[in-house]
Amino acid sequence: MTDTAIDNRLEDFAVGDTAQIVWHVTEEEIKAFAALSGDRNPLHMDSNYARSSGFENQIAHGLLIGAKISGVIGMQLPGKRCLLLEQKLSYPNPLYPGDSATVKVEVQTIHTELAVIELKVTVEKLSVAGAQGSKVARGKVTCKILS
Repeated sequence: MTDTAIDNRLEDFAVGDTAQIVWHVTEEEIKAFAALSGDRNPLHMDSNYARSSGFENQIAHGLLIGAKISGVIGMQLPGKRCLLLEQKLSYPNPLYPGDSATVKVEVQTIHTELAVIELKVTVEKLSVAGAQGSKVARGKVTCKILS
């Protein structure tokens, strides 16, 4: 991902357009997000506690995953002109430090008269061989495209 947001206009979008990144989850990111958010729940911070609760390791915050989605939306698709209006995300499976995941957004609907687009969001864990694995986040994001 670059440091410069893509400058897409409403007319540049088509249903089916996609953007994605591959994200490697680190313990340092989880710690930094905990410091920023104040969410130091032991499921995120204490691997022993997380294991005793039935997880393989400490788990990444759902909203950390949401922040990575925000990065794709704000920088790539839609990009610079995006004003996020609404999001609905679910987190059916955990991400752990050391996991890699594909964060993908896809244009589902374009409301030209409102300058609004709806995006389908999926985050899928990559398996060891690099193939898609379990979904760790899914949902819908609605964005206004500024002129």
